[in-house]
Amino acid sequence: MKNRWIVVGVAGVSVLLGGATAAAHSYNPIKWIRKGPSPTASEQLAGNKEQEKKLSLQLQAVLPPRTSLKDACAGFRTLSDCVASLHVSRNLSIKFNCLKWDVTGAKPAGDVKSCAAPSNDKGMDLSKAIRVLKPDANFRTEAKNAERRAREDIKDAS
Repeated sequence: MKNRWIVVGVAGVSVLLGGATAAAHSYNPIKWIRKGPSPTASEQLAGNKEQEKKLSLQLQAVLPPRTSLKDACAGFRTLSDCVASLHVSRNLSIKFNCLKWDVTGAKPAGDVKSCAAPSNDKGMDLSKAIRVLKPDANFRTEAKNAERRAREDIKDAS
């Protein structure tokens, strides 16, 4: 009887360790459950039309001319990244297309002749993009303020 419990215990531990190694060597069982990819900014806007309308009205002053919020946010990973980039673009007088290119890593449609391409065609975080495009600005503070403002705008629109 004692041998059976030992065998069951060893089998249970090996199953747990095998699952942990498969999940990037994490011993946290919550990380073993795979989650689907998080929705992009465009998917978040498409999923909630009411929020899109309210947010579009709130951000009308910071959106580039003749651009809808949905078009501006195409390519961003999250809605808050898009809204924060819009605020930074307005506050620091940076072309939104240049900032979008640096943050997303994908070349946007429109005038980007005066923009420097991001290194390795990879997106960077907002503070690094500010540092590249406007070196004299306080990039950490500006990014932090824009991200805080973006969270507030999204919360108000919800």
